[in-house]
Amino acid sequence: MIRLAFQLSNNQEDFLIAASWVDEIEVVSTDENPDAIVTDDANIQSNEKPILLYGSSPIERKPLIVPALPKRFFPEVIALRESLDAGNLGKLGLIRMHLWNQQNSDEVQEIVHTIDLALWFFGTEPEHIHGTTSAENEIKCSLIHLGFECGGMALLDFNNSLPAGDNYESLCLIGSRGAAYADDHRNRNLFFSGGGPDAKCPDTSMNFIGPMLEDFIQKVKTGANLESNLKSYNEAFKIFSEAG
Repeated sequence: MIRLAFQLSNNQEDFLIAASWVDEIEVVSTDENPDAIVTDDANIQSNEKPILLYGSSPIERKPLIVPALPKRFFPEVIALRESLDAGNLGKLGLIRMHLWNQQNSDEVQEIVHTIDLALWFFGTEPEHIHGTTSAENEIKCSLIHLGFECGGMALLDFNNSLPAGDNYESLCLIGSRGAAYADDHRNRNLFFSGGGPDAKCPDTSMNFIGPMLEDFIQKVKTGANLESNLKSYNEAFKIFSEAG
């Protein structure tokens, strides 16, 4: 059992609900000597406890800080990774991701985490990095192209011009033996309430929390290298900086 304390300025209740479904987590307060802490405050005093840092930018190396990499833990991403690892897709050749948000979104974090996802699937750093950005009236469009030694590539498309409402994401993997994808346009449910039916995407925005917490507590329990996430995050941030 891992005693976990939560101190978040946003989404605290979502994290507590997710933690309640993980048998190996006991939720305690920060003054009850927790084994580890989950927070969005990079300046929190940890008292030598491991910290899962959600929603901040830990660029400098800080001992015991584990940057959250939430995009790795969405159910559809886990399914694609399992299919790739099982050899069902063959050798990975192409990753294509769209990430279209509203202007008030945390653009840097979204892009860095998307780059991390591409590196995580390929399992290596890119040899070639290309990027282009256009901006007009606070509307920004970016395209990042990563080329890998194996001959594979990742095409990442970002846009912050969507009006208030749903965002849009898609993730496609193409390998030598098959392809797999997760696409918001396909993951729609029909709702009937008079008039024409509405095709709405179910809210899965917080579905990553449970698997992410399970991964973190396993690192804490087994004494795994806590710096691996920091290395991955910083590599993704470096590519974001170069491509921008």
